Amino acid sequence: MLGRHDIEAARTVVRAHFPPTPLILAPRLSEALECEVWLKLDTVTPIRTFKIRGALVKLHALELEGHEGGVVTASAGNHGLAVAWAARAHRRPAVVCLPEQANPQKVALIQAQGAEIQRRGSDFQDAYQLAQRLVQERGLAMVHPYDDVPVIAGQATLGLEVLESGVDCDAILVGVGGGGLIAGIAEAVAVSRRSVKVHGAQPRGADSMVRSLERGEVTALEKTSTIADGLNARIAGTIAFPIIRDHTAGVTRVTDEELLAAGRLLLDRERMIAEPAGLAGLALLMAMGESNRPRRPVVVMSGANISDAMFEEMTRKR
Repeated sequence: MLGRHDIEAARTVVRAHFPPTPLILAPRLSEALECEVWLKLDTVTPIRTFKIRGALVKLHALELEGHEGGVVTASAGNHGLAVAWAARAHRRPAVVCLPEQANPQKVALIQAQGAEIQRRGSDFQDAYQLAQRLVQERGLAMVHPYDDVPVIAGQATLGLEVLESGVDCDAILVGVGGGGLIAGIAEAVAVSRRSVKVHGAQPRGADSMVRSLERGEVTALEKTSTIADGLNARIAGTIAFPIIRDHTAGVTRVTDEELLAAGRLLLDRERMIAEPAGLAGLALLMAMGESNRPRRPVVVMSGANISDAMFEEMTRKR
């Protein structure tokens, strides 16, 4: 779907706002897991999440298309923060539709960027229905969190940074919600012609992409339940699905307890924190078992906007 030119153009847009995020060796994690673990720290973008990449590229695309009005999105939190930040950078108004019980820390960060907040329902899909209505009522442009080509191109810049880092990795492990990030990384690997396997990890209670791959078609869930609000997508991305099907090593379910255990291991061994959605790749690496683990994996730490309550839960059993 994407060519090298598309991803490099997206990188130019992203690079105008922040430098490549660090890719660091995690020596104590490596010792614990008996492989050479590298961490891609998108926890240190200006908003502490990878979502800023796709939002910036989408806002730039709207500019090129001549759209001059406001934008709207639906989000569990991180994508809404990314759109609010990118809209402010482009001097556009933004409306962010959130579930009623969205992470209060993320809500406060979105408000600080000056975006209008609307709330509806219990999850992303409910909020997305409201966002679609506002597109019609106010003439706003939709910035979808994962099912959009410019957004996926923006997320692909993360993969490009890994591949151009000089680290000879044999696998990239990343969390999956709707599929935008893993699809972007897979596209970056495909255009580079590198023999790097891309593995996805999705919460067992929100496994829309896993079920879609099992059934061979995009599948919607009636309900979801997971502590990883950033991966809580009831419907797999229609654009991302064929990319993931054709260009990745697959998507594996991880449990909420495995996410919490990954957070505790990361804190204990490397003194770092990530939100549950940002820990899915590490949880998968831990679950793989010694004989199945890659030799030199890159684990994507995709976000650090953890709520106070979730941080307390994660560290309670340490």
